[in-house]
Amino acid sequence: MSLQTPEALSLLILLAFLLLGLYPRRPKARLPHPLVPLLQQAARESRGVLPWLPPALFLLGLLLLVLAATRPLLPLPGQTSRNVVILVMDVSRSMMAADLKPSRLEAAKEAARVFLREAPRALRIGLVAFSGHAQTIHPPTTDRRRLRESLDSLEFGRSTAIGEGILEALRNIREAGGEGEILLLTDGRNRTGKDPLEAAAEASRMGVRIYAVGVGVPGWIPGPEDPVSAFGFFPGAFEVDEELLWALAEFTGGRYYLVASEKELSGLYQNLARSVRLEVMPGEAAGLLGVLGGFLALLGVALRRYLSPA
Repeated sequence: MSLQTPEALSLLILLAFLLLGLYPRRPKARLPHPLVPLLQQAARESRGVLPWLPPALFLLGLLLLVLAATRPLLPLPGQTSRNVVILVMDVSRSMMAADLKPSRLEAAKEAARVFLREAPRALRIGLVAFSGHAQTIHPPTTDRRRLRESLDSLEFGRSTAIGEGILEALRNIREAGGEGEILLLTDGRNRTGKDPLEAAAEASRMGVRIYAVGVGVPGWIPGPEDPVSAFGFFPGAFEVDEELLWALAEFTGGRYYLVASEKELSGLYQNLARSVRLEVMPGEAAGLLGVLGGFLALLGVALRRYLSPA
């Protein structure tokens, strides 16, 4: 908890004087009567602990009002998290390959849906797609329904620009004003655009970790019926640049994974979603404390009048 106006704590001094004035010490009787001690004892026994309740509530209410005046910042329930995760997905035509069923891209979409389902609700998640260029499909948000709709809208493109995908993700994290991580998925090599290592250097300066995921079955060769065959000759069925993806993760403090099945990919995304640690952005609690403090103070006054003899 942090206080935006800590000088308001000086009101505690006024509160102390107010309490002294409200609850003065009762003077003793000048002419003691032999029955006075007995009557006082009977009165204490008959009242029990209730007489202490009104002043206690009144005091607690005033303390909360003083605390409200300091404008404290607290991690209140329902506040948005500072954390931002950007899902960066390769949508080049090689992602049509069917070594992961029904295709690499569809397996990646299903893994992303698992991530959306398992991640903390307060986590802001964005979606960036890249082929020969990068595009923000959806900026960071907590709206899971909109993100799932954005996943369904992904379309294939030409070439592969891994560095551009990373830079677009960094732009989203910067605009979101939070602490971010990038979950990068690709099945190929960088062929155009910004050097991925230069993009990783920028991520490192921003404190953004890159978790790089390569997808594809080593040694797999597409048959005539495979969708990728319709787009001409591919130099290799398995083209994941493992050295580059490892360097991206190592340079930024993340991790590199190589995934060869749709089940393994969904399991990886599930584990990554569950490992996210949230840092909730604090919100000003002055209004909440003011309402609660005023209610308790008025309740204390009402109870005192109710319990006092007519």
